[in-house]
Order: sequence, then C-alpha cells, then structure tokens
Amino acid sequence: MKLKRFFCALLIMTICVLFASCDYSDNDKHLDFADEYREYGNMLVLGVVNDIDLTEDGVVYLDSITDNLNIQFANLTEYDSEYILKLFLDYEEIEYFIDDEIKNGYVFQAKSDESLIIPVKLNSSIDFNNSHILTVAVLTAPNKHAKNSDLMSNSYGMVLSYELAPRDGTRSISTNKICSDPTKYLELNYQGLMLNLDFDAANNATTQFPPQNIFAKAGETITLAYRAGNYENASELMVIVLIDWKQSQINDVNSLYIRNKPGYIGYGELNITTPLQAGEYEVTAFVVDSPFSLRDFNTFHTHDTAYRFTLTVQ
Repeated sequence: MKLKRFFCALLIMTICVLFASCDYSDNDKHLDFADEYREYGNMLVLGVVNDIDLTEDGVVYLDSITDNLNIQFANLTEYDSEYILKLFLDYEEIEYFIDDEIKNGYVFQAKSDESLIIPVKLNSSIDFNNSHILTVAVLTAPNKHAKNSDLMSNSYGMVLSYELAPRDGTRSISTNKICSDPTKYLELNYQGLMLNLDFDAANNATTQFPPQNIFAKAGETITLAYRAGNYENASELMVIVLIDWKQSQINDVNSLYIRNKPGYIGYGELNITTPLQAGEYEVTAFVVDSPFSLRDFNTFHTHDTAYRFTLTVQ
C-alpha cells in the first residue's frame, strides 16, 4: 500500500473542517452553515462552536465546562447515512448530555445534503482550570459490518480534536501519560495508521490490509500489528482503538502513546481483549499527532483512521 494518506475507501469523499459561528436562538435559521461547501460535493462537514463565538484554529473558549457545545455536522454526500457521535476528553472516552439525557454514543441519521446541529454538554465535575483536548468523532454506519463490504475502507467519518480553553483561565495542557518508542521504525511511504495481522516488520515491505473478518473467542486477548506515523511536524502520537464503538484497552491502558519519527512509520504490537458476549463487532481506530499541543493553525486538522474490520466473537 503506497498511498500517502490511506485514501483508498469504499466511498471516496472530500472532507472539510468547518470554522463557523452561529446565533442559536433559532436553530432552523442556522442550518445553512455548510452552504459554502455544497458546490464541492461528496463532503462531510464537521465543526464545534459555543453559543456566541467563532471557533478559530480549533480553539473553543468557554466560561464554564458546562457551556453548550454545538456539534455542526453536514452530510453533503449523495447517500443517506447513519452516524454515531463519540466524544473523548484528553483521549479518554466520556459521557455527555443531549437534552439532559446522558449519552456515551449518540446514533443519528443524516440524509443526503442535510445539515444538523447537535447541542451537547459535558459533566460539571470536570476540572476546568486549564485547557482540555476534546476529540469529536462522527463515524459512519455503526450498525453495519466491514465484513459485508466489497472493499476495505478507512474513510468512514471524521475525527477532529479541539482545545476547550477557559476564557479566564490558563491555556495549558497537562498529562501524566508516558510516551514510549515503537518497537521499530520502518521506511514506508505513507502516513497514518494501520492495524492488521501483518507482523513482517521489514523496510519497504508492502503493507497488508487487515482481514475483513477476524475470528476470536469471548474474552480472548488478541495481538495486532500497528503501523503509525510519518508525520512531518510531530514528535508524539496517540492511538485510540474502538471495539463496538467503545474505547478499548490497549496493552491494559486506554490508549497507545508513542513517539513519531518524521520520515518513518512506527511499528509495534498491541493487545486488545475481545467482548465477553458472542457476536459481530466493528473494530475502528484513529491516530492523533501532537496530541497534547495547544490547537492552532498547524495542529488543528483531521485525524487519520485505520482500516475498519469486523471482529467475530464465537
């Protein structure tokens, strides 16, 4: 596989980061936030704004952690689709409120050419003396399985990380996560993330797609190979894996935090544990470069997703 950004997909689409501000006194009047992008076609539009301000370069200023966060989403493709909204705070999956109802994943429909605004609120118990990174993932077809698709796809939605900054506080981000080195750095001509069963860690070797369907027993620990990196202006990467649209433990922690070496792909192995109930589960993942940097023009952009596959637990 030699594509620069893993753009081989079931549905080839252009994706766009939206910078918008809206008056939310009347939602119906403001569902035109994506109008300027319609002429480009085949596009998903994603944005996050507070109730009053423009979001610029991914920075959302809030007076309180419980201020409204308005998720702006438009399906400008030719297909009606179902999506799931997932939120992560500092790369930990979080619950959130929609209309005072707690959610850990909100499934919704968006028709072709439809724009939506989804107001959400975060939990008041979150400390807000300094900035946090809010990762917003809108992922396509949560009730379908990759094993039933004719093509492997790593284009199934959008993932973006925003900085939630206290209006009167400090723009700084702290973490106690420990960054580690991959097992090996490989000379491979692409950028992004791949999870598979290809454990041939040779330079310039062709990278294999994962099987569309991996079989395992309930509660079994399975090992996957990962290849991640080749980001020009990043020293660190964060990898998040989802099983059945829930954050999975990776090597007994919630995420994989590794160093990035520009010009190289980091290679290693990671362990995940299968669900305890038999069934078919989707495995998805994304990678964030410079995960704990303050958001600005250079650090605010869409995140690469790994090729999606089905995990069949027997």
